[in-house]
Amino acid sequence: MREKRILFGKQSPGLKVFWLFMAVAVLCLGGGPLEASTVQKAVVATVSPDWSSGAHSIINVQPPRTAQNNLVPTISDITVAAYGKYFYRIERYMADNVTKFDVNNPTTPIWQYSTMDPGAVDSSNPYDLVFLNANLAVLIRYGATTAWVVNLAAPNQDAFKIGELDLSSYADADGIPEMTSGVIADNKLFILLQRLEYWCPSPGVSPYVAVLDLATGQEIDTGLGEGGRKGIPLPVSNPTVINYFSADGMVYVCGMGTYGSCGDEYDGGIIKINPITYQVSMVLDDGDAAAHPYGHFSGMALMSPTKGYVVGYAGWGDNTVYSFNPSTGVVDGPVTSLEHKNISGMESGLYPDQNGCLWVCNQTDARMEILDPTDDSIKDQVSTDLNPQKVVFCSNADTPVAPELDVSTQGTQVTIAWTPVPSVNGYLLYYASGPTGLGVMPMGNRTSLTVNLFSGARFLFAVQPWNWSGLGAISNIGFLQIP
Repeated sequence: MREKRILFGKQSPGLKVFWLFMAVAVLCLGGGPLEASTVQKAVVATVSPDWSSGAHSIINVQPPRTAQNNLVPTISDITVAAYGKYFYRIERYMADNVTKFDVNNPTTPIWQYSTMDPGAVDSSNPYDLVFLNANLAVLIRYGATTAWVVNLAAPNQDAFKIGELDLSSYADADGIPEMTSGVIADNKLFILLQRLEYWCPSPGVSPYVAVLDLATGQEIDTGLGEGGRKGIPLPVSNPTVINYFSADGMVYVCGMGTYGSCGDEYDGGIIKINPITYQVSMVLDDGDAAAHPYGHFSGMALMSPTKGYVVGYAGWGDNTVYSFNPSTGVVDGPVTSLEHKNISGMESGLYPDQNGCLWVCNQTDARMEILDPTDDSIKDQVSTDLNPQKVVFCSNADTPVAPELDVSTQGTQVTIAWTPVPSVNGYLLYYASGPTGLGVMPMGNRTSLTVNLFSGARFLFAVQPWNWSGLGAISNIGFLQIP
């Protein structure tokens, strides 16, 4: 992969680096308790049993969980992504577009933009959006060699794409690297690359995770790649899930292995990647030809350092959800009532709602199963009419307003304080000593920090509130220089 800077308009390089860093940092954090005024809604991509059509459903997260089904009918090859009060319906192969909706008006598109390069013939097959902030995201394009950096507030098609990430060095015999999804961890973007050859794993062609530095827009050389590639080769084939788990600071990948018309080899499993050292370790192996008690792993969800779920695939429409311990790799057993079902929707990892319950897409019975991880019981079931295939969550709350920042010094002691603002889950304090001296500090609900620095120190500071709707407005930028 060529080193290539992400393009973000006409800001100066220093401002671009500082602003981008601040925009993405919140996505590496866990959340706090919701404000009582915040109402979360589930958005579910749905598909007809014969795959002839699709739509989306909206479900209230808080009981009574009422659903609006069969909204804005379309093709069946769709998925959804969400940030704040907006959700994005992605129409994939040969449709090649993204449509933005407000969850409070889920039948009226705000915009729809193409994901095709000018003059391109082959489908870009858009797969996912990785959000950098409320208005900026990376568009994962399964059928292309480049991911796009996109402006989600773009007023027209021409303003939608504002940059790209070149992943062509990972292309295999079919000419594409099969990028599927991505996560942000340690101020880096991790993009999952299946590297299938004509839809199947191929001997000697390892899947990879490419790692991008969000402060510079350049790919990081992890020192682990082969053939000039800079990323992390993976020991599991056909990876379908990548998830950053803030509870232990690790990136998890689930590989389904070789199955179906490609063969039947148990070369998948769940692994974890240290986002700082890039060390890879096995969490849960799917077995081998002689012993594979849980089948292929077609999905996972992580709830706590000791509680996770994996979907075991025994055959088409025959899946079982198992509870397991991510810290030990021990499988506790199947979840009652989620055995031998057609389970979908766990391909991007974690689907907890604001109450800490897991939403599972049950296509056998065309409904959402709402699972309590404390005892693996089903708390509720909500019909989606069509078969559910992915769920994301939106909030109807507005993002917080900007606080006012003040920086004061007394000798080498520095106090950074800001005005409290309403409807927040917490604050992020950003600091910069130069283009490479960037950092972020989660502050919880604190509104000040006092630290001892050193003579000659020069820093920029800014603070940003956040809630479940997303990042709020950034404060004024404070500057200090200690003689």
